[in-house]
Formats: sequence, C-alpha cells, structure tokens
Amino acid sequence: MTQSNLVRHDATGKKVEVSLKRMKITVPRFDNSGLIEEYSKTLIGRCMNSPMQDMKMLLYMLPRIWKVEERVAGADLGLGRFQFDFESEENIKEVMKMEPFHFDYWMLSIVRWTPIVDPSYPSAIMFWV
Repeated sequence: MTQSNLVRHDATGKKVEVSLKRMKITVPRFDNSGLIEEYSKTLIGRCMNSPMQDMKMLLYMLPRIWKVEERVAGADLGLGRFQFDFESEENIKEVMKMEPFHFDYWMLSIVRWTPIVDPSYPSAIMFWV
C-alpha cells in the first residue's frame, strides 16, 4: 500500500482500499502591488510575553501613549500579534522614534509592515546605545 491509498471499512466491516488521485492546481498570477501599497502605513507588532500582556488594553493604550489616538486604528491579529493602521506617514515616523516599545512591563516588537511570511515575525527590537 502506498501513501496515496486509504483504507476504509465497508458496511460489513471488511477493509477496502481507496485510491486518491493527485491533481495539479494552478493559481493565476495577479498584481498585488495595490495591496502592498494599502499596507504601507501599517505597523505590525508582537508581544514578547503575550500571556502576561492584555491585548485589548494594549490596543487601547498605545495610541494614547503615542498621542495619535484619533489618527490610528488597531487590530488584534491573534497569537500575540497586532497591527496599527495610520493615516499619515508622519505619524508613523514620530511613533517609531519612540523605540524601544514596552507594555505591562514586557517588551514589544513593532516594525513597519512588509510582506513576510514567518511565524516569528516580527521579532526584532531596536535599541540605541
């Protein structure tokens, strides 16, 4: 029996092999430059100790700490990750000058959004020495 075969039981309880066929799926190419442009004013963040950091309070308090509460929208992305969508590039630059970031006595990794697929993204914390 190969990996492409399955074993099932029929109504009488006898084993019956079922064969699966492999199909090739082609995904059409599309221009995602518009999507990338939409996220150009987005910061992505990750809690370094998410069980100890309250995400709802983080999304509520960080814009107030940054003094941009009327010019930013935050969202919980799950798994200790979050994003903030800004109205202007100037606001992002002012916020990023406040690095390193922390909340509830724990560090946060906050970076500009880039189209990266990595389970540990973002994980960098910038320190000035």
